[in-house]
Order: sequence, then C-alpha cells, then structure tokens
Amino acid sequence: MYRTCHCTPLLLLLTATVFSSGCVTPVAVRGLSAQLVHTQLAYSASLRGYFAAVETFADAQVKIADYRIDEITSQMNREFGRRATAGLGRAATPDERQRIIDQLVKDVAANTSADLPLKGKIADAVATLKQRDQELAAAYLVIFTASQKLDEYIRLKKADEVAIAELTRAVGLNSEKILSIVDAIAKLSTDLSQNMTKAQ
Repeated sequence: MYRTCHCTPLLLLLTATVFSSGCVTPVAVRGLSAQLVHTQLAYSASLRGYFAAVETFADAQVKIADYRIDEITSQMNREFGRRATAGLGRAATPDERQRIIDQLVKDVAANTSADLPLKGKIADAVATLKQRDQELAAAYLVIFTASQKLDEYIRLKKADEVAIAELTRAVGLNSEKILSIVDAIAKLSTDLSQNMTKAQ
C-alpha cells in the first residue's frame, strides 16, 4: 500500500509532463492507467472487507475481555462473601455483624467499580480503531478519485495543469495522512493488546 501511495504523485507528475510537452499518450500508458484504476477499485473493496473483519474481531475481543473481567470480579466477590459469612459466624454482637456486612458491601462495590476504567479503555480503543479505519478509507478514496481523474485525462488526451497540480497535492497530502493513520493504528493496537492482557 505504501508504494502505491508514494508512486502515485510521481505518476501524476509524469503525466503532466507528457501532456504539457504535447506528446501523444501511448496506448500502453492508457492501458496501464485503466488497469491501475481497476486494481485500486478492487483494493478499495478489499480494504473495506479487511476493516470489517478487523472490527468484528475487535468487537469479539471486547466481549471476551468483558466476560473475563466479570468472571474475575465474581470470583473475588464470592471470596468476599465467604469471608463475611465466616466472620458473621464468629460475630458476638449485632454491631460486629453490621460492620462485617458494611465491609462486604464496600469491598464488592470497590471491586466492581475497579473494573470500569479497564473496560472503558478497551471500549474506547476499539471505537478509536473504527474511527481510524474510516479516516484511512476516506484518505484512500481521495487517492482513488485522483487516479480516476488522471485516467480520464489520459483517455481523452487532454489535461489541465492546474487540475493536475491539485490532484498531485491531494494525493501527496493523503499519502502522508495514510502513513500517519497507520502509525496511529499500530500504536492503538499495542495499547489494546496490553489492556486485553490486563483483562486476562
């Protein structure tokens, strides 16, 4: 993907040079341009499928992590309950029994609320991943649209230098954006993996 993003501006500049020098676009170049657009269209569809698969996997992992966190919380709460039951059996006065019950309620509440930040981090990470996927798809769409426009110029053997310059600028900006988004996704993936490990 990175090579395609870096090569596209060069292809645009080369095409602009060919048009501005008055050369006739060879049939082979028209064929290559059409094939590039066709390939990018197929890649765009594959990318959407890939994002959907990754997001479905991430959602499943969130459910597993939540289940595991809840399971650990339940085990701890049962242990608090066993200790409280044993304490109640030894309590000599109503006040002692009330203190044990109050402590049980406090321990269970603290144990349950302690899970919320980790669950929140995991859910937020997955939501951010989905947002980054949308940003990545949007950036790639700009590049694909530029390729379609370039192909149109090549087929019609005409070009507007201002339009070509604008396409080149848009492709360059979005190529950089894609690299930045991929870096953010990689960091997000590492953070998500670490949080999932904490949930085990």
